[in-house]
Amino acid sequence: MALLISACAPVARATLPTTPPRGAVRVDLEEMKECLQLQRRADTPRISSVERPLLAARLAELPPEVLRVARAAEVDGLLSTILDGQDSTRDLAIAAKLYLVMRLSSLEIEVASLLFHTQCIGNQMDSVLRELDRRQRSREIALTVSSILMGAAAATAYGVWDLRGGGGDGPAALGIAGGVTAASLGLAAFVPERRAVVFPHDSNLLAPIARGEDPHGLYPSFVFRMLVTPPVGGGPSARDEILEDWRHILSEAVPVAQRDLAESLLYGAGGVYDRRLLDVRERMFDVLESHVNAVDRELELLYRFSSQLVEVTAPAGP
Repeated sequence: MALLISACAPVARATLPTTPPRGAVRVDLEEMKECLQLQRRADTPRISSVERPLLAARLAELPPEVLRVARAAEVDGLLSTILDGQDSTRDLAIAAKLYLVMRLSSLEIEVASLLFHTQCIGNQMDSVLRELDRRQRSREIALTVSSILMGAAAATAYGVWDLRGGGGDGPAALGIAGGVTAASLGLAAFVPERRAVVFPHDSNLLAPIARGEDPHGLYPSFVFRMLVTPPVGGGPSARDEILEDWRHILSEAVPVAQRDLAESLLYGAGGVYDRRLLDVRERMFDVLESHVNAVDRELELLYRFSSQLVEVTAPAGP
């Protein structure tokens, strides 16, 4: 009964304990630090197209999908400068094209770094889930073996008592007690253990998406602008779709009465998880990772368009 009751006891809380619960699985902070991406502390100054109406008019000629990515990457003014080759010297045109190539390469590295961050954290959570499964299997084996041994011990004691001619209700009571104990241990083996997982995450990638702002710069500014900017032609932004998927995941796995606690834990600085909430967090990271991959594909649109602008024609031969 104690094992059955402990399986229903609350585990999750949105604060880190001073003393980890007994038997808790702890996420290694040193391994988590290896997952942290390089933070970009300063943004590159953008070349504004608003200051020059002619250049702004040039941008209107761009495909809308390309212009959306260019504005998020803050290279729209640079593209307009390259497009307006009439009032640019040859040296300025070459410098602008070179800077565009370097800027796009920098953005590609930023997206790759963020993808590495999300995948690394996902691998960490997979490792913890595997450890929980391993401990659960060990617990099931221990309880099953204990149930068999208890039943065998009760049957042996009943037989010895009976052979020695013991009377009274002793053998029956012993058999009943042994049977109930063995059955309880057998049933407890099928009850999943809600083992605690101490999981600190100061750099929480879920929080900026949930709040709609990234004051600490956890995301590259280009990626975050792409996630919060609605697509061409209107409709929900990537952030809106992520939040909708997250709400669906929470509604499936977490009762309404525990929803506030789960959200404060998932979007906070860490705390104590159980397996169910850790699985929820992993699924939420999978959703986020798929949308970051989509940003990478949209960056490819800008790459393909820019390659036409920076293409160098070889001089004609003699």
